[in-house]
Amino acid sequence: MAVTKVIEVIGSSTESSDDAVRQALTAAARSVRGIRTIEVVSTTCEVTDGQVSRWDVLVKMQFPVEPR
Repeated sequence: MAVTKVIEVIGSSTESSDDAVRQALTAAARSVRGIRTIEVVSTTCEVTDGQVSRWDVLVKMQFPVEPR
């Protein structure tokens, strides 16, 4: 039987929300193997002088639990 673990990660980008998701994946993949699914839970933006200056995305990532 396969077991899956879920973690929440926040990615940030000054470029776009899509890039923020990629940043979250890149950072998590440094210490987590086998990420299979990413669910975007929420997207927020920081606004400076009437312009979006940063996107933050909260994502849930799923990956298999490896047997001992």
